[in-house]
Amino acid sequence: MHIIEQQRQLDGTTLWLETSKVPLCDEQGHVYGVLGSFEDISDRKQSEEIILKKSEELEQTLVKLQKTQLQMVQHEKMASLGNLVAGVAHEINNPIGFLNGSIENAQAYAKDLLTHLALYQQHHQQHGAHEGDLIKAHAKEIDLDFLQADFLTLINAMQAATDRITAISNSLRTFSRADTECKVLADLTEGLESTLLILKYRLKANEARPAIQVTQSHGELPHIACFPGQLNQVFMNLLANAIDVFDEAAQQTSFEDIEASPQTITITTAAFRAQNRVEIRIRDNGKGMDAAIKARIFDHLFTTKAVGKGTGLGLAIAHQIITEAHGGSLEVTSELGKGTEFCIGLPIEATDID
Repeated sequence: MHIIEQQRQLDGTTLWLETSKVPLCDEQGHVYGVLGSFEDISDRKQSEEIILKKSEELEQTLVKLQKTQLQMVQHEKMASLGNLVAGVAHEINNPIGFLNGSIENAQAYAKDLLTHLALYQQHHQQHGAHEGDLIKAHAKEIDLDFLQADFLTLINAMQAATDRITAISNSLRTFSRADTECKVLADLTEGLESTLLILKYRLKANEARPAIQVTQSHGELPHIACFPGQLNQVFMNLLANAIDVFDEAAQQTSFEDIEASPQTITITTAAFRAQNRVEIRIRDNGKGMDAAIKARIFDHLFTTKAVGKGTGLGLAIAHQIITEAHGGSLEVTSELGKGTEFCIGLPIEATDID
């Protein structure tokens, strides 16, 4: 009953028929004929095919729109920019504050030294007891021995602070470098270091938890052909997600318990030249995830974070950057209660190097 089948006509056209066939039996149950009926459903079938085609076109359009949205949101370094600006501001404030205080001390030291030297020069020729006592009294007043010993140390510390600011500035430039239309050779270790420096303020201890420990083990990575700014954004998303997991866990765990089992992010890199591949593994010892969440972790707009705290775009963007822009792979392994590891695989060489 209701069988859909095709029937080719003499003029070469094809009809779609919905047929039903019932056997005709005599009183003894012997079949002596068949009663058949059919309905020409060619128009309906054609409409279904049109609808199916339109549906496929709409689905392809939706996929294109999602990709376009992700590409636009990549310039969502606006999300990363919040982390970046807050981190840079925090990191620069400390050395700048130190410099301000140190420069004031240096100025006072210099003033006392110059005063003392002027006094010494003024009375040096006389060699009188009174003058010698006066010079000694002034040296004691300004603590000349300490001043002379500490002055170079102070200046060196000021230099270290300015070096720190320079390093932060360089890391900021490394992280936010603008990508060209073609891949360029870049140092992935440098990109990881700059991202960690920018996120350093989030790794520090706070009232809810101790400092997050970061351990690194880097192989001898060659410079690879890539879009460095995009890869830095991937590093930022993966590391920031790990920190978010630890911050959430700290809301349900005591400071002492976390201190006993420190929250740790482990970064390892390795090169496999025979396979034309490098790997960057970023692992945390957080709560992990079950198979259902892991299966959707790279889906567009999927997030496990509370409303208002996650866009569901970070990992989708990371996956697109790695797989589509770089021809690499981004894989995740995770187990509840044992943490999560993301493995980034990237080709070492590419044909479109600028």
